[in-house]
Amino acid sequence: MKHKLIVYTSLICLAIGFSNCNSFFDVEPTGMISEKEYSCQINNLRLSLNAVYNLMQSYDYQMSELVFGECMSDNAYNKQDNDGSELCQLLNFQFNTQNKYILSRYEVNYKGINLANQVISAVPKLEYNANYSTTTQEIRYILGQAKLLRALFYFNLVKTYGGVSIQPESSALSDTIVPRSSADDVYAYIEKDLREACLILYRNRYKESNAGQAAIGAGLGLLMKVLVYQASPGIKLENPDRATKWQEAVEIGKLFIDGKSMTYGDMLKFDKRYTKETWDEVMKRLVLTDQSPTKESVISGDVANIHSLVPFEELFKISHEFNAENLLEINHYDYSNSGSSIEETNYMYYCFTDNEDYDVGLAPTDNLTSLRDADPRGLYTVASETTSDFFKDENGNSCSLSWYNIGLGWVFTKYMVYPSEGSKSERNYVVMRYADAILLYAEALNETGDQASATTVLNRVRQRAANLLLSSCSDSKYNKCTSCPLYSTMPYEEVKKNIRYERRIELAAEMDRWWDIVRTGIVGERMTWMANNAAADKNSGKPRWRGKYFKKGVNELFPIPQDEITISNGVITQNFGY
Repeated sequence: MKHKLIVYTSLICLAIGFSNCNSFFDVEPTGMISEKEYSCQINNLRLSLNAVYNLMQSYDYQMSELVFGECMSDNAYNKQDNDGSELCQLLNFQFNTQNKYILSRYEVNYKGINLANQVISAVPKLEYNANYSTTTQEIRYILGQAKLLRALFYFNLVKTYGGVSIQPESSALSDTIVPRSSADDVYAYIEKDLREACLILYRNRYKESNAGQAAIGAGLGLLMKVLVYQASPGIKLENPDRATKWQEAVEIGKLFIDGKSMTYGDMLKFDKRYTKETWDEVMKRLVLTDQSPTKESVISGDVANIHSLVPFEELFKISHEFNAENLLEINHYDYSNSGSSIEETNYMYYCFTDNEDYDVGLAPTDNLTSLRDADPRGLYTVASETTSDFFKDENGNSCSLSWYNIGLGWVFTKYMVYPSEGSKSERNYVVMRYADAILLYAEALNETGDQASATTVLNRVRQRAANLLLSSCSDSKYNKCTSCPLYSTMPYEEVKKNIRYERRIELAAEMDRWWDIVRTGIVGERMTWMANNAAADKNSGKPRWRGKYFKKGVNELFPIPQDEITISNGVITQNFGY
């Protein structure tokens, strides 16, 4: 039975008084919630948080993740590679600063920030009894989620555009134009949000009834990712302290992956970061006052037992959604046969499995396809021919996959839905998996000189892949790969190479590849490969231009949308090279 995380779209009307009017417009409003009442009611706080999740369920948000995370990368060919559309211009780095995909990504993430800010700014106004533990626990849980999701939206922005405007939590409409902060300052803001979220969410442990919503595992995983991106940003930072960020990523990995303990003060980096607040003030702001914590209070290592790897062959099936590996998951539900007008359809995965019939269509590059038979995960993750027996369900029924004319006629199969499972409309969107956190931890260990531990951690993901070849795996008969040996401890460069390979094959088609090749500094090399090796479109025979116009030192970041610069009267400045 698919767990339900119902996300409501709620519009709360605020009464506005006209103090100088004596006409019929000056009427006492009825049946509406005043701004004061809205701010102090916990149920309205719940609705506000649901609105943040609802945004992440939207077409605009998820399509942006798909386009920038995978379509831009060396993982995917697109049917829009040479059709002259705005997506074609984006994919070929021939876009202008008014490109609708660049604008949409900017807008949708700021919408998310605005919604999260409404939740966070409302918490101090709530009327509740601080000694009533059930209420304060829920308030903490809502606040922690809002902080984590706000950090995620800013993370999306900083890795796309560099430094951006940090919006105040509560502001008048006349004060909304805020100059861009440096990328360093945006990362510091993100990290502070995530560290606070982790501390809050630790007091509200993961429960199955909250499946999909952010908990301590999501906070720790995303914090580790943000630390690694600061250590290897792929873009210029003003005051990089990469060695420190690598070490801090190791600290979080030891807590989350290895089960070590950490104090509250160390989680917050309190002595370094909190120069304008006392400990008591911070604890009150984070609604932790009823716990009476100190800087020496401990986050115990049992957080390492919250998440784990699950069998890879089960990982992407609808029946295994909300599994122990998914750190943050956005629910979708197909209401099409229920007679309801509720729209929760996940359109993003149609682009993988019905790309000929959808507005964005992508298929794996021949470089990615070549990994199929060399790795056990290729059968599930990378690509496969639609004629394979593997595409029949347990009753022998063929799955509805059309033959693709994109690229070389291969397809992404990671999100294939068997007829007996349900519809693609209800396929959930997984923001981050535990395997990603493990690979980030291995990377941090390698960068801090511990190649032996890095290899041990990396082999946890590698062993899971090797299990696909065992006779106990029902799909092993379809796998053309014959071996998947574990890694031996090697010098730094070899371990780094192994980690890059594992990230590509393990996380293929999970909206992470573009950011990985940018932050690791190989995006120019990969775009050159695309320019020299991109296959002609199978259907039209037209050549591809992918990578040909990529400008190293410019296109690692995308331009600030021209609309934003115009509206701000130049307060918001443009990126270099645009």
